[in-house]
Amino acid sequence: MNLTNQKIVSFYSCHQGASHKKVKKICQDAAFACYKERKGYAMAIVSDGHGSNDYFRSDRGAKQAVIATKKSINRFMSAMKNTDLHSFDSDEYLHQLEMNIVYNWRQAVYKDYQKHPFTDAEKALMSERGRKQYETDADTYFVKAYGATLIVVVVCPEHFWFGLHIGDGKCIAQSKDGMFFQPIAWDDRCFLNVTTSLCDARPLENFRHCFHTENFPTALFVGSDGVDDCFANDEDLYGFYAEVIRTFKENDFQEAYKEFDSFLPAMSESGSRDDISVGGILML
Repeated sequence: MNLTNQKIVSFYSCHQGASHKKVKKICQDAAFACYKERKGYAMAIVSDGHGSNDYFRSDRGAKQAVIATKKSINRFMSAMKNTDLHSFDSDEYLHQLEMNIVYNWRQAVYKDYQKHPFTDAEKALMSERGRKQYETDADTYFVKAYGATLIVVVVCPEHFWFGLHIGDGKCIAQSKDGMFFQPIAWDDRCFLNVTTSLCDARPLENFRHCFHTENFPTALFVGSDGVDDCFANDEDLYGFYAEVIRTFKENDFQEAYKEFDSFLPAMSESGSRDDISVGGILML
């Protein structure tokens, strides 16, 4: 978590799901948020590692996704200092950023795989199909074990804000008039337990993004699908985030964060029972 000045607050929370606790399964989510006051921008990141047995290192994949994204965003934002937004091709620049994130992530998981080859116990977790694919082309297929989704939002106040997304989970924003909306288009290929992923053969084809130089939101949230699945519909999800905003507006930051952080495990217990992660940026 991170407390900045009164204008921008960033925070994150990541908890093991109730069903994972029951079977002593490691949390497969990772999250991060910060406001770099001197550099003038805030970011929030959530990555959700896949749950099935073929993705047996997805917890590591999610952690490396967050690390890779932080690194790529920081370099991207440094480059943006000298960019003329009037002639800025946001699709081209964000595509380059996505390429850099994927490259950094794949380099990181490859190093992990080289340092820690799959054990017999891990291979035993694979489905028959997965094992055959791994035996046929281990140097390519190994990346599946680290499969994870990714959502990131960045706000550079009074200049621009943007978001990137691959996989499920949702990015939720609140406009100045108090209305909630989803700034990044939904991917219809994400349904039930099926999702696009960083470990896909062509992940760059599956990224979605948005970029804006106006209509700055008063709040931005990124949440894993363990959050979404706690609610029957988007309106109920928006109600949850409205309550989070109210809590931070009406209370001291540490008190508000403690209340928010302690509520998420209970929400998992009574809702999705999945791992649950939220990153937020509030313009107070």
